This record gives sequence, C-alpha cells and structure tokens, in this order.
Amino acid sequence: MLYAEVAVEAARALDRETYSYTVPEGVDVVPGHRVTVPFGRRTTFGYVVSLGTDEPGVETKPISSAGREPLLLPHQVALARLVADHYWVPLIECLRAMLPPRVRSAGSSGAGASTRQRRHSRLLELASAPIEQTSKAVLTAEQQAALDVIATNQLTLLHGVIASGKTEVYLAAAEQALAQDLRVLLLVPEISLTPQLVERVRARLRAPIAILHSQVTELERAQEWWRVRHGEAQVVLGSRSAVFAPIPRLGLICLDEEGSAAYKQDRTPRYETGWVARKLAAVSGARLVAGSATPSVVAYHDSQQGELALAKLTKRVRGHEAEVELVDMRDEFAAGNRQPLSRRLLEVVNRTLENEEQVILYLNRRGMSTFVMCRDCGRSVQCLGCSVSLVQHAEIEGLVCHYCGYSRAMPSTCDHCGSRNIRGMGMGTQRLESMVKKLWPRARVLRLDSDAARGPDAYFQIWETFSERRADILVGTQLVARGLDLPAVTCVGVVDADLPLHFPDYRSAENTFSLIVQVAGRAGRDSRPSTVVVQTSNPEHYSLRCAATGDYEGFYAAELPSRKAFTFPPFADLAVLTRSDSDDVRAAASAREAAESIASGLLKEGIEGIRVMGPSPAFMHRLRGEYRWQVTLKGDGLERARHLAPRGRGWSFDVDPQT
Repeated sequence: MLYAEVAVEAARALDRETYSYTVPEGVDVVPGHRVTVPFGRRTTFGYVVSLGTDEPGVETKPISSAGREPLLLPHQVALARLVADHYWVPLIECLRAMLPPRVRSAGSSGAGASTRQRRHSRLLELASAPIEQTSKAVLTAEQQAALDVIATNQLTLLHGVIASGKTEVYLAAAEQALAQDLRVLLLVPEISLTPQLVERVRARLRAPIAILHSQVTELERAQEWWRVRHGEAQVVLGSRSAVFAPIPRLGLICLDEEGSAAYKQDRTPRYETGWVARKLAAVSGARLVAGSATPSVVAYHDSQQGELALAKLTKRVRGHEAEVELVDMRDEFAAGNRQPLSRRLLEVVNRTLENEEQVILYLNRRGMSTFVMCRDCGRSVQCLGCSVSLVQHAEIEGLVCHYCGYSRAMPSTCDHCGSRNIRGMGMGTQRLESMVKKLWPRARVLRLDSDAARGPDAYFQIWETFSERRADILVGTQLVARGLDLPAVTCVGVVDADLPLHFPDYRSAENTFSLIVQVAGRAGRDSRPSTVVVQTSNPEHYSLRCAATGDYEGFYAAELPSRKAFTFPPFADLAVLTRSDSDDVRAAASAREAAESIASGLLKEGIEGIRVMGPSPAFMHRLRGEYRWQVTLKGDGLERARHLAPRGRGWSFDVDPQT
C-alpha cells in the first residue's frame, strides 16, 4: 500500500502540517501533485509532499482524485519546507505562495490560449517582439575574473560599482548556463528595472523569455507560469515572487540589486527573496550570483566570513562618476531660503535644462504634503483606524491614509479646536511636481511613484516617455533610484536625504547609503559631466559622507561596530511576534503573557542564545482599526523557539524583519 503525506488547504488554520492518505490503485501521484481529498465532512484541495509504504499508524482515507500532472517540482516542495521552517508559517501557505491565483483556484487556468483575453501587457509584448540581436560583448579583465568566480562557486556576491557592467556578467553567466541546456532565473526588486533588462536580455540571449511580475494581468501571470512549468521558457525574469517559479533544470539564479528592501514580502509568508534564493540554489543545484553596488551589510559580512564567494568590479566600463555635492540645508535656512530646493540645486537644474539634458529629482514621499496640521493647536489630521497622519493628495482633492486607504475631504477647520488656520505641511512628490512646473514652466515634467504608476502599463509608458527624451524632468520616489540607464540624465537631485535616517530601523544608515549611491548612479552614464546634489541637514553623518564618495568599504567599517554592539544582524537573527486586537489593553496583556511564557519556556528547556524583548507598542501602533503590540526575539537559531510562540487568531510572525 502506498501512502501520501498531504498538506491540506482546509487545514490552513490548524497546527498540523500534513495528513496521511492512501493512494488508490490507478491514481499516479508524485510530490508536487495537487489532489482532492476528504477532510472532515467536505472535500478539499491538498498538495502531496511525500510518498511512502510505511503505515502511518492512523486510520487513513483514500485520495479522491489527482491532477493530470504535478503543479510543483520536487525541489519546490523541498524549498517550501525550508521556507516554512525558517519563517514560522504553515507548509500549506508556502505551497500556495508558489502558485499564481488563477492556477491555485482552477488548476489548469492559463495553460492554454484564452478566447476571452482582451489586453496584452506592454512588457510581455516587448519580451516576445522581434529585436535585433547584438554581438557578444568583450568582457574586461575584471568582468572575466568575476565570471570565473561564478563558474567555480555555487554562491557568489558580485560587488560592482555603478556602471561597472554587472548586467553584462549576468548575461555572460546566463550564456554559459544556456549552452549546457540549463534554465536561468533573473530576479529584480523593482518594476523600474524590468523594461531595460528585458530589452538587453532579448538582444543578447537567443532564448524565449517568461515574465513573472505583479504588473501583468492575472491571466497573463498564469499563462507565463505554465510556459515556465512546461519548459517553454529558458529565461525567467521577474520580481520577488518569481523565486518560486517552477523552473525545470534550473542552472543559474541572478539576484540583481541584492539587499533592496523591495525583496522582502510583506504578506504571509513574509520571506526575504535573497534568503529563499540561497535555499533554492541549495535544493536545485543551481549557481547563485547576487549583485549590487551597495550590498547589504549581512551579505557582505557573509562574504568576509567565506559563506559567499566575493567577486569585485571596481572600475566603470563607460561614462564617469558624477560629482556628488552635499548641501547643508541648515545653511540654506540661515541664509533665508525657506524653500525645499536649495540654491545650488536650482542652479544645476537650470544649467542642465539649458544644455537640453535631463533631470531626476528624488523624494521618497508620495502625495502633496506629508501631513495636514492646525497652526493654532498643533494637531494633525489623523486616520480613524491607524495611528498615522493622513496625506494630502491632489487627484482626489482630499486626504488619504497610505496604510488602510481611508480617505476624507480636506477639512476647512480643525477637528480639535475649530481654527481655520489649517494647512498641509511637509512635501510629497505631488507637491514637488507642482513646484517644479512653476519653477520651470517650459520644462516637460513627469512623476513616477506608486500613485502615478497604478494603471495598466502606466510605469512602462512613463519610462518610455522619459527614455525617448519626450520629458525633461522626472520627479519620483524609489522607483527612480535603481536601474534606469539613461545617458541624457546629467543632473540628479536628492531633495531630502535625511528621511530614511529618521526611521526607527536598525538598517536606517544602510538604507540611506544605498539609496544615495543608487540614485546618484542615474547620472554619469556617458561621457557628459554630471552633478548630483544631495540636500541634507546631517552632512557629517558617515552614511552620507561615504555615499558622496561611493566608499562602500568605509561605510561597512563604520556601520559594523554598532551592529555588533547592539547585537543586530549579521550578529543575530530577529523575529518579531505581533499581537493585534481592537482593544489596546487586551492586545498589551496578551503580548505580555506571550513574552513571559516564551522566556520561561526557554529557561525551562535550557535553550540558550535567544533573548526575549518587550512587549512594546509597534511603530505603527494602530493599523486598520487594530492596536498592535510586539514581542521581539533576538539571537541565533530562532527556530528552536518556534514551538513556544503563541498560537491563535491575532498573532502574526515576521522572521528577518526589515525594520
């Protein structure tokens, strides 16, 4: 008799990972097969995770039916187990995350052509359109050395300065993998990196490409997924969820812009793509190359400890570094300039426009104003369900919460004191866009943030317009910070470099350094002189000083001691356990009980090296009407404490949190 261990959909809320079923004669299943099984009084879907002939020791029911082919590959089932263990989530959640919604709900949806399909995403059209093939580039000595390191090591960190040709190394490594009839996975953190990369991959690699990205329709996502599953695509290009693509004969994984915060999933399972990519390489036998001009402190530390091979690209292959200037906004204020743009930035933008070149202005805040405040009583207009101020948005002529979506009209009087002296404070990208249009009325201005790029193909159209030089100034958030390779951009302005420094995050200095270096890298892509103006009130901070000179080693040396002193990664792992409740007192009491229970459990079982911290209010104390309290675990081998974690509704876990 053959028995199957099945992760059952209907048991998602239960503690048990799998249930045993008999495999009837005539039903052929392997790990990865989706099956229908009886569960209680109903029938539900499940996924076979293992098979065996040993009797499970419990009464078993037979599998009702199975799909024509397994949806998941064996190495994906193994990967799901690793992700479930590390991130403290049920195995079924990890298996579900590996399937697009349409495939998960209907199994075969998207496997064939659809007569009802009306729209085709521009990105997919680009991936399949005829394109002129380019000749194989001649690698520099550094690029060839990096390629040799990748070929002889399973895990490689590629640390290359801006414009040093990291993508060329990825493509050369991909050519080697394709020549061995292996598949290639290219991962990017942001949608902004995708169009240009698609063009380069199409021009260099004579191989069919699949795109797995959130900006394509659900039907297209299912169609692309099935192309990958059936081996029709030799190269898979996508964002973080593409790490779960069903790629047979996977030979190479390229993780571009390693360390980007966009690689962290904010919904269950809350995985970090870089960690999953390492495990994917381990279970599939593929090689992994993680590249960045600003690698995470954790990854660089791993390379120093020998856990990752290190390849370096220290020289630019084209263009030259832009001159980076730190402008102290305290001096601007003292000189009487109350505007958010410094005199030096205005001067550089004027010169750039006169030269008929392009400008990028970076501000990582959406909306018209950061908050709306009464100038008499000092109170801001708050969201009813979240402990945050509402942000003013011009397109709805009102205020919006960026966390829950609550909106209201702009008040004419203060809700607290009745004063009419109420106005927007601070500045977001919408207000910056309006200001830029007034300062330079003849300039063609575009805005790129998650509000502007919300519609179908909206990002692609904005990128296309700017790359074809049909616009002069691009105002945007972090979507403009990475990957854009536009030779006509000779001026970049960072409007407020201090924003990430003020965030309560152990990675705040790292994020500041990374963003400044990356956005500065959008200038100087060809031989024209370029200038980057970084506005700050903390020009003496080491992250900004090192970013201005592109000194990663200097930043790493300055950052590591504080990480060690306060036992933050890479010197410890973190897990944040959050209790949410509509009643603040109840949430706090429950979190306190959990902290005491975990601490006593660790002591009783003799588990050392794990520290329990809290409870404390979450940074966003109230979110969508729920109060949130957190218990933090810090130490090594946190999976040893998983069985001590609280269970039940209202609890969520975030292992390897970004903040």
